[in-house]
Amino acid sequence: MKLKIRLAMPTGPHPWATLLLRVALITVAAVTLLVFTIGGWYYFKYQHIVDERLKQPIFANTAKIFAAPRELRPGQKLSVRLIANELRQAGYSPDGASPASPLGTYSEGVQTIAVHPGPQSYHAPDSATIRISAGEVESITDEHGQSLSSYELEPVLITGLSEDANRTKRRLITYNEIPPNLVQAVLAIEDRRFFEHSGVNYFRLAEAVLHDVTSGQKQQGGSTLTMQLALGFFLSPEKRFKRKFIEILITFQLEHRFTKKQIFEMYANQINLGQRGSFSIDGFGEAAQSYFAKDVRQLDLAQCAMLAGIIQRPNYFNPTRHADRTIDRRNLVLDSMVETGAITKDSAEQIGRAHV
Repeated sequence: MKLKIRLAMPTGPHPWATLLLRVALITVAAVTLLVFTIGGWYYFKYQHIVDERLKQPIFANTAKIFAAPRELRPGQKLSVRLIANELRQAGYSPDGASPASPLGTYSEGVQTIAVHPGPQSYHAPDSATIRISAGEVESITDEHGQSLSSYELEPVLITGLSEDANRTKRRLITYNEIPPNLVQAVLAIEDRRFFEHSGVNYFRLAEAVLHDVTSGQKQQGGSTLTMQLALGFFLSPEKRFKRKFIEILITFQLEHRFTKKQIFEMYANQINLGQRGSFSIDGFGEAAQSYFAKDVRQLDLAQCAMLAGIIQRPNYFNPTRHADRTIDRRNLVLDSMVETGAITKDSAEQIGRAHV
């Protein structure tokens, strides 16, 4: 007679496995609680710091320095083009341009140019028409057709000097004054998902942190525009992981308080774009005048791409000192704009790449 013996197999998890699972869950919960506690403490700590900073003007007051206004008189040697160029430098826009400059507009003919000061003009509010004949001012008439013995053009802003301890030149601009090509150029090379993310591009940040850890060097930023703004306003440029954590907390504060357009506007006025003499060139408004002698609204595509390219290393990509490397960087920005669909490849190729 044969006996059949069956061994009973355990039907549930081993007690040790259950214990380990519980320990793991408790550890995860404790770490999560600790992270949120520390993160919350830092968040509210820097909320107070941000509050105090934003109680003051975001940018230091600037002393605006203007050139003496040009006075036109019959008999002067002038051309329509020269007057139009000076009006553009002063911030006027051609009639029909959108948006129209609040400083004023002008309409240019073959022998005449009509000047229309706007609501923000430093000039007297009267319009005038200047007629040029044989390279001379033939006549000046007001908006009613009455002859004028003289007429002053809008004074040209030479620069704006910040009234703080830093030697800074800055011309404050609004988001609506920034050319769309400049916005797209900055996004293409610095932060392509700026208008979609919540202030932090986690994939890009993780990639940068991984590179820093594996290489032993702290060189990769992974910063969005908002993070760059947080760094510029509140933190030192020292590369430390703790600083990056604080940078993210301030980024959340800024994203909560401001719209994307407001953040981009602050970034456009804050970003450093090089040095001229002993003064720092801060913001696109001042950079447009310093490098191209133009109001920011008049920048063409190539110039927009060049300014966006300077952001990464302002002194290294200084167009007045290192033209060749600056052009190479500009071309990289143009290629990036093609990749994002901001411009076509034909548009990029039509830009003369052999000159600044």
